[in-house]
Amino acid sequence: MLLVLKLFVVPTLVLIVTLGARRWGPRVGGFLASFPILAGPTLFFFAIEQGPAFVREAARATLMALVAVSISGLVYAWASLAMPWWISLAASWTSFTVATLALNSVRWPLPVALVAAVAGFFIVRALLPAARGAHVAAQRSAWDLPLRTLASMVAVLTLTGLADWLGPRVSGAFTAFPTALGILLVFTHAQQGAPSAIRFLHGFLPGMWGFAIFVFVLAVSIVPLGTLIGFALAIASLAPSQAIVLLWMNRRRVH
Repeated sequence: MLLVLKLFVVPTLVLIVTLGARRWGPRVGGFLASFPILAGPTLFFFAIEQGPAFVREAARATLMALVAVSISGLVYAWASLAMPWWISLAASWTSFTVATLALNSVRWPLPVALVAAVAGFFIVRALLPAARGAHVAAQRSAWDLPLRTLASMVAVLTLTGLADWLGPRVSGAFTAFPTALGILLVFTHAQQGAPSAIRFLHGFLPGMWGFAIFVFVLAVSIVPLGTLIGFALAIASLAPSQAIVLLWMNRRRVH
């Protein structure tokens, strides 16, 4: 049953984000991708297989690794202006790995990790290049959706399969690995060009504030309150934070 969930939940969420981006454009697609579509289910699977204490430490590491997610997005954006998608992706994932290993060499207090993650989203969004160029209609292939689905399946099976060996800190840090972001960025970049990939990131980074709050609430609540209540509170925390971000994005578009 758990294996079926691993094979179904994350790929379904990736497909929902993909269809949302096609319907409403890359900026809204980026906002949808900022929900914890990989990290949330992966942390839940950790809770079932490893226990709440494991998830608390993994969530702490995930929270700090969100700073590295911001850095990886910034690297991708600037690389995409001059490089093809595969070089941009390699540079982005390399920057994430280096930053994550450096940041998680220290066990950060949860409030400090939350502030660092949210500050990182603000700072990196301000440093993104301008998305110059008109919107380009996507040139999609028959392999588009199957490849996205397969990549997301591999990610969640790898993370949960290696959790015992990696331990909570490394597992949690790489739970934030920008797999879903990378999948969505690469297809946006390859099919619609660098300006659309940058617009995607302009929608993605503000939405990540809610992601950070989700992980923080989970980390502080799962041990004292248990898995079900901890996840329920973390999911509930997404609604107000994401609603505020969406209203802010709409106001900026109007003005």
